[in-house]
Amino acid sequence: MKDKKRSYKIFQGVMLALTVGLLIYFCAWNNNLAVLLGSLPGLNLFWLLAGVGCTFLAWALDAMIIRELAGRANPSGYRYRSALRVTMVGQYFNSVTPYAVGGQPAQFVAFLRQGIPSGIAISTLVRKFLVYQTTITLFSLAVIIGRSSFFMGRIQGFMALAVIGFLYQAASVLLLLLFTYSPNFTTKLISGVVWLLTKVHLVKRPEETREKVKSQLRFYLDNNRAMKSDRRLTVRVYGCTFLQLLATFLVTFCLYKAFRSAGAPVFDMIAAQCFVTMISGYTPLPGAAGAAEGSFLVIFRLFFSDKIITQAMLLWRFITYYASIFFGAFFVLYGSRGKDAASEEISAPFGPGR
Repeated sequence: MKDKKRSYKIFQGVMLALTVGLLIYFCAWNNNLAVLLGSLPGLNLFWLLAGVGCTFLAWALDAMIIRELAGRANPSGYRYRSALRVTMVGQYFNSVTPYAVGGQPAQFVAFLRQGIPSGIAISTLVRKFLVYQTTITLFSLAVIIGRSSFFMGRIQGFMALAVIGFLYQAASVLLLLLFTYSPNFTTKLISGVVWLLTKVHLVKRPEETREKVKSQLRFYLDNNRAMKSDRRLTVRVYGCTFLQLLATFLVTFCLYKAFRSAGAPVFDMIAAQCFVTMISGYTPLPGAAGAAEGSFLVIFRLFFSDKIITQAMLLWRFITYYASIFFGAFFVLYGSRGKDAASEEISAPFGPGR
């Protein structure tokens, strides 16, 4: 128990140092803090707060989706407060890991600490990710069909980058569909992974591990079928996901209005933000660093003047990215520490659900 407490304190210290380090870097790089502070006095406060509110709304909707999915699968129900913590833990680790790969494993552990069985946790996270990727892929396809001509004539090489981003999103959907609807292929894939891990001595009892994984896969598929049969749940989850994306994409339009600009249609700015997300999504750096800022400056130069485009980008980055790190760190460091029994599941995340 003492070793666990010591490890947890070390983990807290590392996360705190990482968070503070990222914030200091953001403030110091290219004198960002001075530029941000200099831009604030002339902003329209209402629209600035609206942009911040869109980010909070996106987090709230994400938590609502998690509550809906986990509550549907968990007989004892699931509280919104617990779902919000899982959301913010995911926001933090998505922000500080390449390709946002750390978000779902961290959310899985957060579920276990709340006493949620591992099968329900896996089912919730995979189902949620499938809904999110499907929604953003369809959103992106609609934007490409409807507004790509507007951007192609103004930005050289734009279409190639947009198509690569779209294909990256579509590939994620196809992989998840394969995982969901082809259990035989998934079982063979899992067996191959277990075999590989056995060869490198990371798995000591391959047969036992393989049976645990197969049992958990069956649990996931059964639970997934049950959720799919609930059409009202499906409509609510897809509806909340669409609103979550819309709220995220509206942040830049709110900043456009905050800088007292006028003339750009809201639909064009939503499309532009969707393209920024597509282009920066396949960048293998935490928070798509560099690609996110660069694509924003290139695409939104169509709407913002040269005098304020950098300030707008910094504000957008702070509201949508660094705020996730700052607020998410609070839930990682000071959130519920959960049950000690969860440690058994953490050491064997594909064990049978409780």
